[in-house]
Amino acid sequence: MGKVNTRLLDRVTTVGRGLSRPESVLTTSSGDIFVSHKGHGVARILPDGRQFLLAGAQQIGGLPVVPNGIALRPDGSFLVANISDAGGLLEVDPDGMRLFHRCAASGAAPPVNFVTLDEAGRIWFTVSSTCSPRDRAYRRDVTNGYVGVIDSHGMRIVVEGLHYTNEIRPDLEGGWLYISETFGQKVSRIRLDEAGVHGDTETFATLPRGAFVDGIELDSDGALLCACIVSNELIRVTPDGSWSVVARERDEDWVNEVEAALDQGEMGRKHFDTAPTSVFRNISSIAFAGELFDKIVCGNLLGESLPVLSIGLSGRKPLHWTVEVPLWGDPF
Repeated sequence: MGKVNTRLLDRVTTVGRGLSRPESVLTTSSGDIFVSHKGHGVARILPDGRQFLLAGAQQIGGLPVVPNGIALRPDGSFLVANISDAGGLLEVDPDGMRLFHRCAASGAAPPVNFVTLDEAGRIWFTVSSTCSPRDRAYRRDVTNGYVGVIDSHGMRIVVEGLHYTNEIRPDLEGGWLYISETFGQKVSRIRLDEAGVHGDTETFATLPRGAFVDGIELDSDGALLCACIVSNELIRVTPDGSWSVVARERDEDWVNEVEAALDQGEMGRKHFDTAPTSVFRNISSIAFAGELFDKIVCGNLLGESLPVLSIGLSGRKPLHWTVEVPLWGDPF
């Protein structure tokens, strides 16, 4: 087994229990944590430890909902990226869960990986690949992922040719849309303003071997934090594109095995549905929390709870930070 940074890992706490595929996590000023929960869309964790499922177990297109990214809207409802083969973008509110947008102009709705909103009120979403099944895109040479936007003009694809698109982060203040490309093991970016994206994408940072970037979030210094599955690392990329590892539970033997499978064109679900780690169980997203906004809550794909840690950094308050979400759902 590879070397583990036990000094840091010993300080990691957890929040939540009985979570199912808790990939994406959001925090608000109330202290509430919202996290994707397989079959039910979104789970809510209150500061006093109570937990609620915000929708009943449901199927879309005959398949159980598999929520990946989630976004909190100003009215307290949620958008959910459904990464099952039924695909589409869902919405969740006190009345239940339903299809919000197919995220396709024609044909079948694609599995949607991530969704977020920006200051201009636009909805941004990602589709990792047009391959079906998606594991055909677990390759070094498949670049058919894309980014789409939904606004008052409708839905359109705005960035294409991406290497398994995962999370994106619009930064209107800095003038960039940051794009996580998981199997490219890199973060790209493209110019962004209130009119939309402009020009071509460029590589912002190429990450180290084994670091399959999933979730990304900006900190208060304008650097980008990357949650990486497989290597189970948090990597910070400064505005000049240089990077450093700020937290890890990296197993070198496992990294070697997965990289070899990728080299040989044999990577599959088995490489993501297991991990030889105990704390970071394929960390997949990042949300800052706490009174000083200096705690990090991580999405934890293979875990039943969420790791919480402090790494000496503070975050930017997200657009949804002060949104008040009415209390609803089934306790669990």
